[in-house]
Amino acid sequence: MIILVAGLTAPLAAVWTVPTFVTQDGPAHLYNAQVLLKSLGTDSPFRDVFTVRWKPLPNWAGHLTLMGLVAILPPREADRIMTSLTLVALVLGVVWLRKCVAGRDGMPAAVLLAVLLGMNMTWLLGFTSFLLGAALFPVTLAVWWRLRQTERPWRRALALASLMTLGYFCHLVSLGLTAIGLVVLEACTPGPRRFARAASSAVGLLPLGPLGLLYLGLMRSGGGGISPEWKHLDSPLSPRAWGKQLSWVDPISIARRDALPFLDGTFSKGFALGTPVVWLVAALLLLGVATSFRNRRRSSDLRGWWVLSALLLIGGAAAPDTMGPTHGEYLQQRIVLLGLVAMVPILPFGVERSRWKQAAMIALTGAFVLQTAMVWDYARTSERTAGSIARAVKFVGTKQRVIMMLSAIPRRFRAEPLLHADGLLGMGTANILWNNYETRYYYFPVRFREGLDHPDTVELEKIALSEEPDRVERWAALLERYQEITDVVIVWG
Repeated sequence: MIILVAGLTAPLAAVWTVPTFVTQDGPAHLYNAQVLLKSLGTDSPFRDVFTVRWKPLPNWAGHLTLMGLVAILPPREADRIMTSLTLVALVLGVVWLRKCVAGRDGMPAAVLLAVLLGMNMTWLLGFTSFLLGAALFPVTLAVWWRLRQTERPWRRALALASLMTLGYFCHLVSLGLTAIGLVVLEACTPGPRRFARAASSAVGLLPLGPLGLLYLGLMRSGGGGISPEWKHLDSPLSPRAWGKQLSWVDPISIARRDALPFLDGTFSKGFALGTPVVWLVAALLLLGVATSFRNRRRSSDLRGWWVLSALLLIGGAAAPDTMGPTHGEYLQQRIVLLGLVAMVPILPFGVERSRWKQAAMIALTGAFVLQTAMVWDYARTSERTAGSIARAVKFVGTKQRVIMMLSAIPRRFRAEPLLHADGLLGMGTANILWNNYETRYYYFPVRFREGLDHPDTVELEKIALSEEPDRVERWAALLERYQEITDVVIVWG
């Protein structure tokens, strides 16, 4: 418990003490939560611009949670609670899974690893709904494990059906990986009355049928077809391309691999040795060596966990970056992250002490310390960049139509707090933000009204991220076209 509290205190202190600690997508989620809340009344200032799709979308969990927080708390406190919740929920889910499978054996090291996994890249990207679904992943598998030998199979079926339904309203990726996890564990875990157990588990998965049909309808109406893209694997036969791919799928690192915490503008390939994921991989390899030296046969009860973690890690490494331009990004990192979560229950942290395990603990502690330092460095960057946008609110005013122009964005972190910081200009101001990126995705509830001529959010983001010399001309053309519906332009860089 002491390690859990101490481990969580380090990143949570950054969230709550740095005035403008924001995740990359957090400000946009916060702004749209206000749009959703105002849409329930008759005097919404957003009515002429935004519309809300009250459909069974697979991202409602994050939006409804944040919407409820905004209803009772100031926006910044609501955002901080949401950022904290997505961290703590995943950590506690991983710790409970470890306890259900392995008991308290090796718990201190497992807790440290759980906190490290909680501080993952998707956390700072602000993928709130996915992270809530990721937290349900270990919870659902732990429930199946605890009830695998129950004499009341209906309890298992009811629990799984409820969790799968809840998981749908979190995120499709975490839901699909949870379903795969249940199938793998069911197929590979021995036990009495396996047919009856499999039948009740199958009943628990039945909600996936109608929910899948709902999602297909939503996807066809606004998301287009499936079109996998491998952006970092130029040639499947090239070792160099695979090296680039494997480097990209890392779900832990939040900063560039040639950077160290708090060393602004100093980059070196040698700094890669200070990357948290390098130390984590070293810890896992040392644990593997320690396990092989034991020369004991692994328990057949845990076979399913080995198969599942290997399947997700290998599958994530080979997966595409996205299933299409309208279906979201970072698919590989999500899969590998949950593969690491599935590995936590079976890692031999505390069975026997050896030098190899001591070395593994040193490496794991090093990864945790480096990652915590990176989170604080990110917080410092967020205050310097997104904080400047937040402090511009008093100059922008209220009920304004705003475009944010970004150029020369710092690219030190894989999650960029400045990218969607325009959401900070909408906190309690009733401002219309033309950069509202969520409106272009079918799985988010807030959309621009049909027929409204407005700036293309895809183009706004492409120009912001572009390093081409024509970006100034592209900004000029866009502003000239939409000057009649723009009151304020915020410029960075």
